[in-house]
Amino acid sequence: MRRISASDAIFLDLETPNAPLSIGGLMVCDTSTAPGHFVRHRDILQYVETRLHLAPNLRRKLVYHPLGLDEPRLIDDPDFDLEFHVRHIGLPKPRDWRQLKILTSRLISRPMDMHRPLWEMYIIEGLEELEGVPDDAFAVLMKMHHAVFDGAAAGATMWTFMQDSPDYEPLPPEKRWVPEREPDMLGWTVSSLQEGFKQWVDNVKALPEMGKGLAASAKTGAKGGKLADSFRGMLAPKTRFQQPVTSHRVWDFVSLPMVEMQALRTALGKPKMNDLILAIIAGGMRHYLNKHGELPEKSLYSFCPINVREGNPIDGGNYVSGMRVSLATNIADPLERLRAITESSLGGKAQATAIGGDFFAHLLAMTPYPLRHRVLGEMLSMPEKFDMETPAIANVVISNSPPPRGGHYFTGAKVICSAGYGPIINLSGVFHAITGLDFESTISVTSCREIMPDIAFYMDCIRASFEEMKEAAAGMAAAAAEAGAAPKPAPAKKPAAKRKPAAKKVAAVRKPATRKAASKKSS
Repeated sequence: MRRISASDAIFLDLETPNAPLSIGGLMVCDTSTAPGHFVRHRDILQYVETRLHLAPNLRRKLVYHPLGLDEPRLIDDPDFDLEFHVRHIGLPKPRDWRQLKILTSRLISRPMDMHRPLWEMYIIEGLEELEGVPDDAFAVLMKMHHAVFDGAAAGATMWTFMQDSPDYEPLPPEKRWVPEREPDMLGWTVSSLQEGFKQWVDNVKALPEMGKGLAASAKTGAKGGKLADSFRGMLAPKTRFQQPVTSHRVWDFVSLPMVEMQALRTALGKPKMNDLILAIIAGGMRHYLNKHGELPEKSLYSFCPINVREGNPIDGGNYVSGMRVSLATNIADPLERLRAITESSLGGKAQATAIGGDFFAHLLAMTPYPLRHRVLGEMLSMPEKFDMETPAIANVVISNSPPPRGGHYFTGAKVICSAGYGPIINLSGVFHAITGLDFESTISVTSCREIMPDIAFYMDCIRASFEEMKEAAAGMAAAAAEAGAAPKPAPAKKPAAKRKPAAKKVAAVRKPATRKAASKKSS
């Protein structure tokens, strides 16, 4: 039994019917590498079952204190039913990429059964008309609730089902799984009081360091200017993305060849890949809003989660900090935009390091659960309290998870496409998940129909931004060659930092490697 943290419980408080807070991703698998060149649903069930012991949270459900005195606990589900969680469906006609993205959007819009382990896996067949995908391929959509899995935990959980080779063998547990008993109310109440007091003492002890971190972060953000001016400048401009979300999800992705991305990075003087991807997204967002006549004079800002976990991510939970980065959408030139984003990213990392990775976790934990559950839940989850005039510190979320190395096989079938998704909430209606595989970087976008009704057009804008950046890099190289000098990067000097948090991970996904007959229509 594990008590979920205040950082975990906040995702239960924020969830509404319009904002189910799950994360995960879609994979497309080629059965030509599997034994016998096909995979049956019962093979998948057996394959998943033999690996459940590697990710214990997959068999744990939430239980709530009868009096609501404490955060929920995760305990083994004595009625665990694998076939409830692993579901077999077919892709409706016309069975193309567009239909697969529509189906994915509908599936991720559905809330989970909160009385069962908080994950679902959909095996999707009937992909015959997907361009670039073999006829016998199938897709796997994984959903996990953010209260149990952050991006790193979701990625690690997905990875338990992956292998380096198509020649797999079952991995049965050393001993038979026996579910633990649910706690009795008296014992739970006593342990809640004990743990709550210990947590309160720990948080009080952390106050001096939290104060130092907050002061250091504010000083870093002010950059020598007036602190009040720094705080006033924190508010993001008003956009269509800052309004109540609806239950109608839209989801799409664009894959950029890794060879081209690496060549572009080299041509630009080797900026950080994360900054380059941010610049490409920023260019796409600039094109999108400009087309709608909604591009603000002030730059848009992104919230970028940062993984601060020290233990094994397979244990689950949320260990996340974050930084705010200017997307420099008010700069037309792509190279100047990249330089501005690099500078802002370095500043954001310095502030996140100064404040400390556990600052917000301590801050949340200082508020008693009953009060936090009621106040935050009501304050942040009611759509009528929000509109485009409500202040926000960021316009979008961009979460980066580097593609894992090695082979990618699921039940012996090679993963040829991978794309992630993330949650949206009121005031934050667009989520970018940066994932991929060895040979492609994938930018996936989750929003709702009312905020982004033309998500396919936004994908075109991101592609156009990528081409624009390549043209700018080619122009820079030509100018440097004419001047007789190699192109030089223009990064900002990195501020001093106490410690460097790692980037947050997200469940992965990506686009086809195998190409089908050219006669098939594109999605």
